Amino acid sequence: MRYRTARLAKHGLVGRTRPYRERGSAPHHLWPTRKGEAIAKGEAPPRGGERREPNPLFLAHAAGLSELYVVLKTGLPEGTHLAAFDREAEARETFTTYAREERAIAPDACIDVAEADGRRLLGFVELDLGTMSHRQLKAKAAGYGEYARLEAWRHRNPFCPALLFITTSEKRARSFLAASDREIGTRMLVACVGLARDLRRCVVATEWMVGDSEQAADLLGILRAARRPYDEEMAREETQRREDEAERDRLRSDPEALAERLRGELRYDWGSDQLGQPATDALRLSLEGKGGALDEIERRALEAVGGMLTEPIDARLADREPTPSERQALAALVAHHRAGQLARLDEVAERFGDGPKVRQRRRWLEDGDLLGIDSLDGLALDAEQDRESAAEQERLRENYLRWREAEAKRLAKLQGFIARHRTGHDAFLAEVDRGALRRCSRCEEMAYPDPERKPSPGGRRHVAGRCHFCGAGMLSELPTEPVEST
Repeated sequence: MRYRTARLAKHGLVGRTRPYRERGSAPHHLWPTRKGEAIAKGEAPPRGGERREPNPLFLAHAAGLSELYVVLKTGLPEGTHLAAFDREAEARETFTTYAREERAIAPDACIDVAEADGRRLLGFVELDLGTMSHRQLKAKAAGYGEYARLEAWRHRNPFCPALLFITTSEKRARSFLAASDREIGTRMLVACVGLARDLRRCVVATEWMVGDSEQAADLLGILRAARRPYDEEMAREETQRREDEAERDRLRSDPEALAERLRGELRYDWGSDQLGQPATDALRLSLEGKGGALDEIERRALEAVGGMLTEPIDARLADREPTPSERQALAALVAHHRAGQLARLDEVAERFGDGPKVRQRRRWLEDGDLLGIDSLDGLALDAEQDRESAAEQERLRENYLRWREAEAKRLAKLQGFIARHRTGHDAFLAEVDRGALRRCSRCEEMAYPDPERKPSPGGRRHVAGRCHFCGAGMLSELPTEPVEST
C-alpha cells in the first residue's frame, strides 16, 4: 500500500501529508487530487489549480470518521453489520420550520446498523476533537432539538435516530448532555462518550452516558433504545390490525354482531343513496325497535348489508348498487315492517277508531313510506286523543246543527215570500255552512264553531276558528257550489 500510494502521489493523482504528533510520527494521510478524481470518475481533465493541502484540524477530523467507519465495519458483534455509513454531504437533512424558514442538520455521519432479524438501527454521529466552543455545542443541540420537535425525521426515516456525540473527555460529554437536555429534551435520545482519542472502544465500551441516567450503556443498546418506541408502536398497530380484521370478519359473518355494532349509530340519511330510503328506515326499525334476537328476514337483510360494507367497523358502505339478491333481501325487510305496521294500525283503529292520525299514517304506508319508532310508540296515545277530540267534535256538531237550523230560518225570513220559496231551505242551510264551517287540510276533518270560545280579534263568534283534532288555526273555507232552487 505504501509503495502504490507513493507512486500515485509521485504522478499527482493523490495528495499526502503527515500531520504533527507530539510523540512518534503519524502515517501518511491521503486524499484524491482533482486530476486523480477526474480519472477515477472518467471525467475530463480539470482546469485550474490543484486542491490545497487540507487544514490539519479538518484532516484529523476526517481521519477520525474514517477510523470510526473501520471500527464499525469490523468491530460489531456477530449477527450485526454496518449497512450504511453516510458522511456529512449525504447525511445532511433539510427541513422547514413552522415559520417557513429552511433549516438543516448536518451530522458528521449517519450510521445504519442491520441486525440478524432485519431490524435497522439508526444514529447521527457528531465527532468533536475538542475544537468546538460551548456556543457551537449549544447551537448543534438547538438544531437537533428543532429537527426532533418538528419530527422532520419522518421524511427519511421511520423513527428518530439516536444522536451519538463522541468527544475527547467526560467533562465535555456531560456539558453537551446538559445542553441537549435543555434544547432537545426527551424528543430524541442523546448519548455522549469521551472516546474521541480511542475510537476502537466506541463499539464495545459501556461508557456511553444517556441523559440524566446514572447507568452507562453500550452503542448497540443505545441504538436499540432509540428504535424501541417505534417497535412498540408497530407492535400495537399490528395487534390492533389483527383485532380489527377479526372484528371485520365477525361483523360480516354474524348478523347479530353487526346489528349490535350498528344499533344507535345510524344517522337518518345513512345508506339512503345505496340502499334507498325505505330500506334504511327498515334497517333502523330492526336495529332500534327491539333488543331481542333477529328473525330470519332481518338476518338475511343484515347479511346483505354486511356484504356491502367496505369497512364494517365504521359502518361504511361500498359505493355501488345492491345486487339482485341483496335488493331482494332488503325489499323483503321493508315489506315485513310495512305489514307489521299496518297490522298495528288496524289494532289501534279497532280500539280507538279510525281517527285522522291513524288515517294519515295509513296513507304514509300505502305511499311506500314506513313509520318511525317514535311514530309507532305514540300511535295509541294519538289515537286515544283523536277519539276524545271526536267526542268534542260530535258535541259541537250537535250544537251547530241546532243553531244552523235556526240561522237558516232567519235568513229565509229576510227574503220575500217568492224568493224564499224559489231558493229553498237547503240553499239557506248551505249558505250557513259556507259562512260558519271550515275544513282542516292537515286532518281533513270538518271544524265546527264553538259558541263557548271567544273569537279572535276581528273574528266572528259563529265561525270555526280551529281544528278540534290538531288545534290548527289555518283553516280553509268550504267550496262554493251552485244550489238549485227547490
